[in-house]
Amino acid sequence: MVDLLDSTEQVKQIYLVRHGETSATEKGRVCGNSDIGLTAEGLEQVDMVASWFYDIQIDSIFSSPLLRAVQTADAIAKAVMQPTYYKHSGLVEKKEGDWEGKTYWEIRDENQKQWEKWSKDPINYAAPNGENIKDFVARIDRAMTDILSNYETGNRIVLTTHAGVIRAIIINALNIPVENFFRIDVPVASISKIDWSSNYSTLKFTGLSPEEYSFAVA
Repeated sequence: MVDLLDSTEQVKQIYLVRHGETSATEKGRVCGNSDIGLTAEGLEQVDMVASWFYDIQIDSIFSSPLLRAVQTADAIAKAVMQPTYYKHSGLVEKKEGDWEGKTYWEIRDENQKQWEKWSKDPINYAAPNGENIKDFVARIDRAMTDILSNYETGNRIVLTTHAGVIRAIIINALNIPVENFFRIDVPVASISKIDWSSNYSTLKFTGLSPEEYSFAVA
């Protein structure tokens, strides 16, 4: 097997953490940019996430500014006693516009034509006043470029954010077609990891859920 990673390149370990459960995830509602907090169970979940990081020397934490992600970042920051902690607006979830707060079944029943358009082309069709997947993935790519180019991140970085953002980061890091967006499963309170360099990135694991934490190797 040929090692495509240049041994002289600096490799950053990036941990991607999805926030814990919210009332929206519990009920299957589209949340997007809605700024809601974690449920009681969600708070317990992020405490479990935080405990997973106890023995890892984390250099920096970046969080979406939305409350559910901030609560997740706060728990991790406390666990690792981390002073370098940023809220980055580029890490907010995909804008769902008029579909915010609705289930997909409500969206289908309220406007059959919109539902059919989205079903036929979920990558390019956006909810009214929302973002489409292609533009969203490009936005996240710009945000990651900013974070990795303009901040003192260190080599071990935690990003607390949202399912869509994590999918977009993985797609961009691996340079895979955006059409694979919905094929990446990112459960609530899950951890994914990418070893990143400027020329080559490796997905080490994805969607590590709470019940699997004790079996994972950092």
